Amino acid sequence: MNRPDHEDRKGRDVESAFVRQTLLDRNLVRSAEPDDVAPIRLLPWLEVVVLGGSTIVDRGRDVLVPLVEELRGLITGGDHRMLLLTGAGVRARHVLGVGLDLGLPAGALAGLAATEAEQNGRLVASLLAAEGVSYLPHQTVAGQLPVHLAAANAAVSNGYPPYGVHEFPTPSAGRLPVHRTDTGALLLADAFGAQRLVYVRDAATLKGLPEEVSAKELLYRDGNLPIDRLALERLGLARHVRSLTLVDGTTRGGLTGGLDGAGVTVTAD
Repeated sequence: MNRPDHEDRKGRDVESAFVRQTLLDRNLVRSAEPDDVAPIRLLPWLEVVVLGGSTIVDRGRDVLVPLVEELRGLITGGDHRMLLLTGAGVRARHVLGVGLDLGLPAGALAGLAATEAEQNGRLVASLLAAEGVSYLPHQTVAGQLPVHLAAANAAVSNGYPPYGVHEFPTPSAGRLPVHRTDTGALLLADAFGAQRLVYVRDAATLKGLPEEVSAKELLYRDGNLPIDRLALERLGLARHVRSLTLVDGTTRGGLTGGLDGAGVTVTAD
């Protein structure tokens, strides 16, 4: 069959620089994101709050219940609209250890760890059910979050990015999934164009940190970091989220202060 000429193709092809070109062409991709055109913030009023699995939820009633009461006051106050994201804790570490012993790949391990983060999310949502707060799976967050936040001032999901079997091993982490709650929360907040991203930790995690520090400074530190290394690296690439806040969730009013600008500020630069 003869190939149709240009005139015959009119009306069937969409004129675009990407027609019959590779999307890996850096010159074409660069022209699709000019520096002088900022991407639209989908939910510019959104506040994303990340509850640590091991630092908050695993601490049990003494830590979680007072924090939930503080969240209840913020929700009923009407000044905040929040997406609460939960992380995985000690149970995920156990299941990851078993998975590694069984030789499971990174993609399977990511799904197992995300399951515990989801359990923590359902727990938090249940404690806030009287305020109309529900747990939302990832698909619902992606497509219906604005509707749920119109009905209630908060919704809960888990922070693990839904990469699942597409999570690949890395030289630095081996078969352990490198995209975890901290990074997933940053990616989600940036995708929605959230106005604030707050990570709720305990006092020990924040000990010795200044009121403001850059992500680059933290990356040069040795030992345990207050937030995943990959999240700090991705902060420098984000289009909307140019800083994040770390607060002590074991102290009454710590989260409220963080939403008002207090706490430890980590900047992209």
